[in-house]
Amino acid sequence: MSAGTTASAGGASGPASRARRARLLDAVLLAVLVGFCALFVVWPIACFVWQGLTPAADGSTFASVLADNAGLLANSALVGVLASVLSCVVALAVALVITFGPRLWSRVVTGLVAVSMISPPFVASLAYVELFGRRGLITHGILGLSVSPYGWQGVVLMQALFFAAINVILFTSVLGRVDRASIQAALDLGAPMRRVFSDIIVPLVRPATYVCLLLTFVRSVSDYATPVVIGGKFDTVATQIYVRVVGYSDLRGAAMLNVLLFAVSVVAFLAYRRLDAGVSAASGSLGVSARPAPDEAGFRLTGPVGVAAHVICALFSAFLAVLYLTIAHAAFTRGMGWSAPFTLENLEHLMTFDLGSLRRSIVFSLVTALVSTALGLLAAYYAHRRRVRASVVLDFVTTVAYTLPGICLGLGYILAFNRPPVELVGTSAILIAVLAAKELAISTRAFSSALAQVPAELDMAAADLGTPAVGILGRVLAPNLLEAAGVSLVNGFSSAMVSYSAVLFLVTPANKTAVFELFDALSGGKYGEAAMVSLAIIVVTTLVNVIFYKFLLKGRK
Repeated sequence: MSAGTTASAGGASGPASRARRARLLDAVLLAVLVGFCALFVVWPIACFVWQGLTPAADGSTFASVLADNAGLLANSALVGVLASVLSCVVALAVALVITFGPRLWSRVVTGLVAVSMISPPFVASLAYVELFGRRGLITHGILGLSVSPYGWQGVVLMQALFFAAINVILFTSVLGRVDRASIQAALDLGAPMRRVFSDIIVPLVRPATYVCLLLTFVRSVSDYATPVVIGGKFDTVATQIYVRVVGYSDLRGAAMLNVLLFAVSVVAFLAYRRLDAGVSAASGSLGVSARPAPDEAGFRLTGPVGVAAHVICALFSAFLAVLYLTIAHAAFTRGMGWSAPFTLENLEHLMTFDLGSLRRSIVFSLVTALVSTALGLLAAYYAHRRRVRASVVLDFVTTVAYTLPGICLGLGYILAFNRPPVELVGTSAILIAVLAAKELAISTRAFSSALAQVPAELDMAAADLGTPAVGILGRVLAPNLLEAAGVSLVNGFSSAMVSYSAVLFLVTPANKTAVFELFDALSGGKYGEAAMVSLAIIVVTTLVNVIFYKFLLKGRK
């Protein structure tokens, strides 16, 4: 009798014990997510805001620094506005051609855009100097001119073209879901092409245009590398922050300027969140839909709009093609110009001195991709699926790091983690943490979009059958999120490989990455070495993407 009672009690305690462990694991996972966001997002932001708003020992305040740097503010605003407008015009034209143009041509352009998205951020500036410098392949080699390539014009042009790729993806996502029946009906009723464009296409892409303008403006004002490389005497707020930290170790002054960029990014972020709902409603999801067959598209790029779109797209594509050919030319030649002799010295330098940095970049990027993917899954589940308490705040925190200029977040990490109890400055962990925090928003968005396609009734049915919350995530939802995990991993790896602004102040000689070897070579005028590092980064990132997508395709069959 006693043995039977004991067995019965043991059998009853088994499910209860498993339920307690499941609840504990659920609480631990939520605590890990909240703890990461609090430590690596909220705390660094609070540190540089507090430092920036506190008067310095010499009596300077945020207001006085703002007044002293009014010229830099005007420069940043000028470049930001011009680069944003130009980038959106180019991106919309390219997206129109990809969506409605000839199939073969659209595939070529899509491939060029995809490659440009995984290229290092300094590639455009490097090609600009090679093509239009005093000894440039075009200015001197073809036109016989010796002109200076430096100034705000080059900064605007290079930023606009470099930022155009991500804008193309957003516009294509929206245009790919245009109501073909509405377009065909308008054409059948005799509407001219310009009216179809203005009355159907433009209203659809208007929210996406606002989002692209805002995000491009934030990227532009926070970009220090392009003005440093090709700006010449043209300075911006971002370059001044870079000079104050690297040249003068003036963290307080840099923090004061950082607060200004932070304020701009917060305003842009709030506007972005408001407009993003319109983009989501128009596009339906993050991914780009399948391109319609030629006989189903209903809309052809003809007339002035079509000619302008094809011309802009052709120029953009030609620039990208020439850019990568120029990089390849510089990587395997000594010096500049058409007559520069062939050499393998740059490859030998890469294998001898830069291979360690390249390996380090690969390891950091893989770890970053895994961390950001895991945290993105948790954020999407708790904030968007379960909608736990304060889920709105959690969603805001997981997103704000992405819209925050990387140079701001990096400075915040210096101020937050340069002393006990969490002293991480100089370690590899701090690089992975800041990169994962920057990519957390994209991972969360990918998983949230995938979760929206899974009926909520599955969760309720599993719960009714006694499955704990963690079990629902692991056994019910996870099998439906493999594609989202793939998108998150590829994006996390690719972004980490070419990231520079967020880790600008955190890289040390012991953990130097390939993109900083590229920047150092470019800043020192060693264009051949810079080109070879660029090629290595592009090849590695492309191979990882191709291998991963092949794995995904194999898994679907």
